[in-house]
Amino acid sequence: MKHPVRSDFASVVTETGVSVTFKPTSSIYTFYRPTVGEDVARLGPVAFAGVQHAGRNTEDYPPDEVQAMAQRIASELGKSLWSIQDEKTADKQTLGRYQIGGDDDVIE
Repeated sequence: MKHPVRSDFASVVTETGVSVTFKPTSSIYTFYRPTVGEDVARLGPVAFAGVQHAGRNTEDYPPDEVQAMAQRIASELGKSLWSIQDEKTADKQTLGRYQIGGDDDVIE
């Protein structure tokens, strides 16, 4: 029995989720980004949406190990990339409340 390693996976991150492909079998594990109304504390940065096997399942690899590694990769990517995105959004919202060049910016 083989065990998956990080280099066995490729991933794609979007605003709404992460797709992680297990390269040895072309299985695609899909995770979504929980919304504000969902229990983000319980679910973490991503939640499992499903898997699409390319007809070969996980071959000689334990399915639970493959899914766990895919989840770990998706969580790490989602947490790091979305937190940066959220910070930029928060910065834009904060800056949007301040008007530059308003009447109170008079230099005497």
